[in-house]
Amino acid sequence: PGLARVRMLRSWGGVCDMSMDGSPIITTGPLPGMYLNCGWCYGGFKATPVSGWCFAWTIAKDEPHDINAPFTLDRFHRGLVIDDKGQGATPRLH
Repeated sequence: PGLARVRMLRSWGGVCDMSMDGSPIITTGPLPGMYLNCGWCYGGFKATPVSGWCFAWTIAKDEPHDINAPFTLDRFHRGLVIDDKGQGATPRLH
């Protein structure tokens, strides 16, 4: 009741687990036995079933499946970001 007339702007602030090209990172990690499945941006909810299947393949065989082969962590180092114009992060706004 004491704050009933206070005007507030609703917003959110925090760290976002998003890659700079808006595509996920599904790959073996830089350490032995480390696997990464992160950076999902906006399409992760819809892609969860196939990403889980590809991630399980990657863990079981210690190599990426053909579907998730482009989604490596070193694509940023090599400059091979995935061009997916329908979604994704906007680096200039981060």
